[in-house]
Formats: sequence, structure tokens, C-alpha cells
Amino acid sequence: MYFLPKLKNDLKKFLKELPAEPGVYKFIDQNNLPIYIGKAKNIKKRVIQYFQESKSRTKKMENLIIEAKYLELTLTNDELGALLLEQHLIKEFRPKFNIQFKDDKGYPWLKIGVSKKFPRINSFLGKKDNIEEYYGPYPSSYAAKEALSLIQKTFKLRDCTDSYFNNRSRPCMQYEIGRCSAPCVGLVDQKEYMAEVKSAQRLLEGKGESLVEEFYALMDGNSNNKSYERAAVYRDKISALRDIQRNQSITGYKKARDAITIHYANGITRIGITHVKEGWIVSHKNYIQENIGLSESVLENFIKSHYLSDINCPPCIILNQDISDKLAIQKAISKYHNKSVKIITKPTKKDRGLIEIASSNTKQSLKRALKNKKDLSKTLFLLKEALLLEKVVRRIESYDISHHSGAGAVGSCVVYTSVGKLLKDYRLFNISNKNRANDVASMVEVIERRFKESSLNLDKPSHILIDGGKPHIDAVSRTLKNLNLKDIELISISKGARRKAELDSIHKINSKVLRVVQGSVSHLFLQEIRDETHRFAITNQRKKQLKLSLNSSLDEAFGIGSIKKKLLLRYFGSMEQIQRASLQDLVSVPMIGPKTAKLIYNYLH
Repeated sequence: MYFLPKLKNDLKKFLKELPAEPGVYKFIDQNNLPIYIGKAKNIKKRVIQYFQESKSRTKKMENLIIEAKYLELTLTNDELGALLLEQHLIKEFRPKFNIQFKDDKGYPWLKIGVSKKFPRINSFLGKKDNIEEYYGPYPSSYAAKEALSLIQKTFKLRDCTDSYFNNRSRPCMQYEIGRCSAPCVGLVDQKEYMAEVKSAQRLLEGKGESLVEEFYALMDGNSNNKSYERAAVYRDKISALRDIQRNQSITGYKKARDAITIHYANGITRIGITHVKEGWIVSHKNYIQENIGLSESVLENFIKSHYLSDINCPPCIILNQDISDKLAIQKAISKYHNKSVKIITKPTKKDRGLIEIASSNTKQSLKRALKNKKDLSKTLFLLKEALLLEKVVRRIESYDISHHSGAGAVGSCVVYTSVGKLLKDYRLFNISNKNRANDVASMVEVIERRFKESSLNLDKPSHILIDGGKPHIDAVSRTLKNLNLKDIELISISKGARRKAELDSIHKINSKVLRVVQGSVSHLFLQEIRDETHRFAITNQRKKQLKLSLNSSLDEAFGIGSIKKKLLLRYFGSMEQIQRASLQDLVSVPMIGPKTAKLIYNYLH
């Protein structure tokens, strides 16, 4: 263990003498507790970076250097050994500056009561025991109920309580609608019922394909023995299982795989994993980022944390984005689980379908979390700290311009406060013809109108965020000065090379450009606001463009005056619906005869 010198010259000399070898380093506080653990191919090169002054250096990094009193090093043979040791030590000590994750509890499971003579299947939420069998978890109660319904239709297992089951004298409604075999009144014997239970378990364990093959064999066997009714039962089961598989949109996978997606909103991070076995989705779990780490990739840290532990790891892990340390992590996971594991960051068409399923389930979890979190005060405070802003972030107004080759240009304004999005304060601005092909001039026009037009009835913002680089921020800064609005802080965010979010840059007046830091809650929040502004702008710009193109088409059609145009709009409701209308639809409009209808139809098509 080395004492970290505080004097600049002593520190420089100390860092020069560090070994340029692979290994693990630990920053330790005055209580001899590790506060950050990392690994490196070259310890010397990596540790020096923590002490270099840079505009991209986060507040979290500064706090780490202030709290760290000692540095402890462990050399390893290679980077692979360093990565495995790093994860072992992080799990043991849980340092506060390392990103930590926890399982998002509270998700429903399917429970099969195997301790009973005639096991019951039902959706379950709560603490699991070691007696019954549990399958899942499912992303929502709706998904669990859907799975339960499919199991009941295919295998006819009971879902009633034991007291209800023990007091039946005749079959209930579930039997009548074909969702239960009525073991309560002896319409199925225990051996046959348990065979159905075993089949349901195999499906829920992801062994659906082998189950289908078994049903094919039983169907053919019964058919050859002329037991046609029995063969029909297995035919119906195969049909039901194929229907389940088709609905999952992932048929054809031979290898088990996990699809991982990550989503951010309002300072909340959710990582979701969808598990697939034999071409069947068997579960989806979500994980929460517990704390804010240093400038690390959240996804990369999660993969190391999750798979370098005693869990079942599939041979394929599908991601929808690149990770910087992919090959080293892939080798480490393969070595840890003693099998070949491949991390795929460029999904095929089929894999993209699976990613979409995982993404949808993760977004659902995030949406539920956002309902429970209404206070963004902490996120706004972190934004002030990260960007070294002068004022407390109270109200952010974000602006963007959208047009199609200069046509139908609109400017959008979205608003965020400590309670999140203020939808009632969202505004749209139609850009004048003289500025519509010039993004900078369009942005200036929108800002001038925002603060000159009292009819907008908006509170004054503490901060303005614009989508653009130095020309945009300089022009808007001059506009705010001319409007005597010098107390509003201005920020801009420009898109990175190839429009990659991780290469975005953040600009402030009279400050160096700041590169977006992966894993920074503040920077992610800023990108989220920018993306919401862009979404609002482009959605409305497309509507305007469509309306303009359809309006001009109809206006130019020979023989269509303002009265008939109003009649058509009243009848169909929109220009888009007029374009979709068939010839017969047009003829049915009052005062539009067959000749006019044909004229309109031919012109629009």
C-alpha cells in the first residue's frame, strides 16, 4: 500500500515510479476501506489519468481524489487476470465510487405447487420458498397472466385455490371453456394430470422445441394405432405451442441467448435482460443502477458484474451498442464459465427483433419507475455540478429546428423542471420563409419570438438548451443580450461523428468544448432533453409537410373549389384520409359527383 502524496511535485514523482504492467489498483480512504477498484493493461498509464486536470473531469472524479489517501496495487499476468480479480474485489468490498447494480424486485412469477397431489399453477408475487417451483420473472402482471392463460389452454392445469378445489362437486367454468381438466371431480387421473404438469414445466424451462418433437411422436403413434381422438389432442397441443412461439417472434434460435438493453430517463437507469432457450423466451429481468460511478460505461460495467458471477451464462449475449472492452470481457466470461461465450454488438435482423422485445419490456419497467419518481431535484443539482453552471437549474427550455430541404420548417420548445416534462408549456413556432433554410437564423427567430410574444404565457427559464454547435450558441447568446436577458445561462449540445450519441459535445459560452461522458447521469439527462425536443419538432414538422403537400395537390386539381374542398375535409376529417380514399369513397361525398371524384382520385394517385 502506498501513501498518495498531496504536493504536486511529490505526486508527479510517485506516479512516474508506478509499474507499467497489467493489474488491479485500489484507491483507499483514511479508514483503510477501498473506495474505488479498477483494472488496467498498464497501471501507470491508467492511474496517471485520475490526476490529470481536464475539462471533462467530473465532480465524482474530483471527490475520489480528495478522499483517497492510499493506493494499493496487485499485478497480474495479463489483462484477463486483472479483469477477473477486479470483479471479485468489487463484489467483496462494494466500493462507493464503483457502479453498483441491484435486481429490480417486485416482478411476477408463475408458481407451480408441486407439493400438492394435483399441482396448481398461478401467477405469484412475493417471497419464494424452496418447496414449490417458480418460473420467470415476467416484465409485468399482464405478461404473467398471458403466460398463465396459454399454459392453461395448452395443458389444462387448475389455477383455483386449495379450498375451492377441495369443495367442488361439479366442474367449474374453467373446465367448460377448456382451460382445466377438472381433477377436482375426478375427470382426469393423477398420472395423466402430472404428465401435463411435467410438459408445462418443460415449456417454462425453455425446452419447448423438444416438447413439440415429443408431441409429434405421440400424435403419429396414436394415429398409427387408429386412436384418432388422442392424436387430435396432440395435434392441438402442437398448434398451441407453435402459436406461442410465433407470437414471440424469435423462432429458429438453436443456441440459448440473452438480449440486453439499457434505457435512461430523468436520472433513472434500467438494464433489462431477456432470456431465450431453444427459441422460446423464458424470462425477462430488470436491474437498477444503484449509484453514480466515475466516467465508466454503465452497460460494460453491468455485463462484467452480472456474468462474472455464479449465474447461468448463455453462449450468446446480444447488445444493441458497442462496448469498448468487448474482447477482454468476452474472454473473461468464457474463462469464468469454462465455455465459449460470444458478445454480439451488431445484431442480425432476427436478433434485432429480440432486442426490440427486450427493449419494450425494459421501457415498461422504466415507465413504472418514472410514475413513482416525480422529483428531479437531485438530477438538476448533479447537472449544475457536472457542467459547473453558475445558477441553480430551476427550469430548462430546450429548442430545436426541423425542416425538409427548407420546406415546412418548425421550431420546437420543450420544458423540464424538477417535476419532469411540463407538457403544457411545450410550444411550436412556424419559421418564416426568409429563415427557413438557415438553421442558425431559424433558431434566432424562435428565441426572439419566444421572449417578445407575451401571448405565449411562459415563465422565464433559468437555462436554455439548444441543439447545435458554436455558431448556434454564439448567435443565441447575442440575441439574449439584445433582449436584455443576460441572467439566462445558455448550453448547447452538438451531435458527434456519424451521429453517435457517445461522441456528442457540450458547449457553453467562453468555455472549452466538453465531450459527453458515458455513464454520467447529467450528460445522459441533457441528451434525453435534446432528443425529446427533436422528437417534438420532427413529429410536428412531418405533419406540417404532409398537410402542405396534400393541400397543394388538392388546390392544383382542376375543378376543385374552396366549397368542395371544405366538403371533402369535413367528410374525411383530414387531407391524409382524402389521399387514402378509394374512388367509391370519394363518390359517396355529398355534392361530389362521379366525374369530380374520378378527377380527384386520378390526380392524387
